[in-house]
Amino acid sequence: MASSFVKFGESKLRNNCPKCYAQDGLSFTFYNKIEDNKLLTKATKEVKGELHCSHCSSQIYPGLWTDEIDRVYLYNLKRIGNPETYTRFKPLAIIILIAIVVVAAAAAFAIYRLKMTA
Repeated sequence: MASSFVKFGESKLRNNCPKCYAQDGLSFTFYNKIEDNKLLTKATKEVKGELHCSHCSSQIYPGLWTDEIDRVYLYNLKRIGNPETYTRFKPLAIIILIAIVVVAAAAAFAIYRLKMTA
């Protein structure tokens, strides 16, 4: 099962960057995990957040976050909310489901016909 992350929210910060100390270059980006296979596509509740500085063009990992950045991260995570979860069936799954229903209906009809002739 292949999984990927899709961006569902972004937020700018006015905190200082822990690497270059610029005040207006930080932004949080929130990603939602999407699991994909041959039969369906499923969005989960799993959220991944990344902090990026546009001045020094680097990703700031959580080990370098200050207490203020951590509080702002938690606030923005609550503000953006949980991503929408869904399950979408692909055409192959729909064809398999229709085939199962048709076979079950044919079997039920055949059993009914056998009982009527006996």
